[in-house]
Amino acid sequence: MPYITKSNSNRIIKKIKLNDIPEFQGEVYKKPIYFLSKEEVKYLLLMQTLLKEPEKFAIEVYQPIFNKDTFQFVFESEQKPSYHLNKNCERLNSKFKNFQIPNEIKERIEVAMKIQGHSDEEIKQKVIEQIEAFRKWFKQNIELFQNDTKEFIKKLDIRWNVQRKLQEIDYDNSGTDEIENLNLNDIENQIDQLLREAGRYFNSNPSKQELIRRFQKFTFLAYKEEKIYGNETELTDDELKKFLKDYDEQFKKPVKKLLIDYYRIKYNPELSFEGQLLERLNFRQCSVCSGSDLNNYVISESFEKDIPFYDDLPF
Repeated sequence: MPYITKSNSNRIIKKIKLNDIPEFQGEVYKKPIYFLSKEEVKYLLLMQTLLKEPEKFAIEVYQPIFNKDTFQFVFESEQKPSYHLNKNCERLNSKFKNFQIPNEIKERIEVAMKIQGHSDEEIKQKVIEQIEAFRKWFKQNIELFQNDTKEFIKKLDIRWNVQRKLQEIDYDNSGTDEIENLNLNDIENQIDQLLREAGRYFNSNPSKQELIRRFQKFTFLAYKEEKIYGNETELTDDELKKFLKDYDEQFKKPVKKLLIDYYRIKYNPELSFEGQLLERLNFRQCSVCSGSDLNNYVISESFEKDIPFYDDLPF
């Protein structure tokens, strides 16, 4: 049975434009949760559908994932995210490495071509060609990098005039097994406890009740740089943002995290899907699982830094 990482399951949802899909029917939980906004409810229902009815999700709402190349790293190209045939695959559960493209390689081209009067588009294309050439060279010299770093740096200096070790970046893959020891009753109790605490907080703070009523569904405003439109409270923008952020972190974020745990355990605890379905969702089979891996550094997952799964929620 194929598996995907938690971060990829979440990125499936993040790629969806809420305005492009109709209202989704269903309940996020067994009881109403009044502080969730319409967007938060829609995202939660989408995650629930992905885990519970992946075929329906693929047909009705899915938009394929495309990883955009930022030309910042050696192992970064536009490729499909991977699914894994083996739950214990090293790519699914372990760290992997990447390497930043040395800035000198890009800067020399940009400076030289600007002096020569080339257009921005011409400079951009030349920089991309140089980065691709560097990537090819690095992959050809991976064994030397692994076995003799000093000699690798000498070759790096001779070929690219870079006199330092490349900056390595370790990524923790998000795996599939963070919540195996929890059960539905545990999670329901935790959600119910947080909802009771939110109720007690409201009842025990009469001076804040109007703030909560008005802004509980709009805590995202706390994270925006611009001023809060319609702030007619007695609080300054900074004070109101602090209040909203505290409320969000104390109640809303933990509840949303637990709800996704709840859906996973109830509907798909191992994040396993049919291979044909994942291919329709624009995934490809992991090269390690299929036995076609060329070396330890050709990574099949996305190379953007993997933010911990629950901090990467799209709301």
